[in-house]
Amino acid sequence: MTSGARPLSAGTSALYYGWVIVALAHVTLAFHVITRFGFGIFQVPLIQEFGWSRGALGGAFALGLGVYAFLAPYTGSLLERHGPRAVMPWGCLILGAAMAGSFFISSLWHVYLFTGLLGGLGLAVSGFATHSAIMPRWFVRMRGRATGVMLSGIGVGILVLSPAIERAIALWGWRTAYLLLGLAIFLAIAPANFLLMRDYPEEKGQGPDGGPPRPPEALAAARGGREGKGVREVFAAVRGDVRFWALVLLVFCIGLNANTLMSQLPLFLVDAKYPTATAALIFGAVGFIRMLGSVVGGWVGDWAGRGRGVAVSGVVTAAGLVFLMALPALGGGIANGLLFALIYGVGLGGMSSCYSALAGDCFEGPTYGVIIGFLEICYGVGGMVGPPLAGLMFDLAGSYFVPFGVIAACMAGTVFIGLFLQREIGRRKAA
Repeated sequence: MTSGARPLSAGTSALYYGWVIVALAHVTLAFHVITRFGFGIFQVPLIQEFGWSRGALGGAFALGLGVYAFLAPYTGSLLERHGPRAVMPWGCLILGAAMAGSFFISSLWHVYLFTGLLGGLGLAVSGFATHSAIMPRWFVRMRGRATGVMLSGIGVGILVLSPAIERAIALWGWRTAYLLLGLAIFLAIAPANFLLMRDYPEEKGQGPDGGPPRPPEALAAARGGREGKGVREVFAAVRGDVRFWALVLLVFCIGLNANTLMSQLPLFLVDAKYPTATAALIFGAVGFIRMLGSVVGGWVGDWAGRGRGVAVSGVVTAAGLVFLMALPALGGGIANGLLFALIYGVGLGGMSSCYSALAGDCFEGPTYGVIIGFLEICYGVGGMVGPPLAGLMFDLAGSYFVPFGVIAACMAGTVFIGLFLQREIGRRKAA
């Protein structure tokens, strides 16, 4: 093991260490993902100070998604070869340095450097893909619930950190807000990961879900990815599997939805005559409801099937998007804004936890880190396409109606993908 930790005897602790890993991932994702989704809040003062267009800033956001997506399979391979403890804490350091470095932004290319290149690299090393890849190491029977709690950290980050960023910008300026965010990641989140991250439950004398440690041969099979199976070999093994391509399409839709909406939502709400503080409150409310949606979605997925959970989440998310587009016609208002947050947040959170656990159901094993890295390419492609096109369409037409409408249709289409994957999993288990 790269960590050098020695297994403890079984039963040395009543606490299953897997829940420590979940808690660590929960907090880490709260700070990590806000560096991406919080960019929408930073765009407002950047546009006011420098006059940059929404399309140009959307390009920086898209670059970050592109770097993240391209590197995800390779960081997944590093994780499988060397273990999360040797890889993931370094992503925290890179991301903290990127946010703190944004204090010095004075030209557009600086945004592309810090938000795009370095931000994308940090999230590739320690973001959604690598955190999702470690959950099957620790949980089998309770995977949906554990994944839901882990991903609820994204919602907590949006809920707590979005208003905090907005207040910091209002009180001290956007440069100080960037610096404080970067230092929090660099000085708190990174050290916590270096101290607490572990590779497998056997390092703590436990097995998955808190059961007894696995026999040496079973653990060796679980760690098979360290034998050197590369990115190309893994792709060759899965490219003929229809489940892989169904997940590819699903993840593209998720990336298109989440990254476009969360990058443009603060701007949309300001355009709809919401004060910036109220817009930040609604944005944070999406995070809070997303947190609850992730946890509830994980439980529902464990109970009814993760494919069915994806289908239900797709319907709810599409409904939330339709309601969002109707906000200006409804006259805005905080009540309507919070109702949007409720509908959309439930769908978004449920989709995240059900999808992540569903991918684990399909491809659990020693190459899963690489496979989910491939899927994150599609997530990144969706994120690269959506924000700059949405910003460009607004610059040309003065409205988000077309891009948001297309995304709503895509999310409605995930119903069929989820039900198809549910059927495939059942059919293969029966065989």
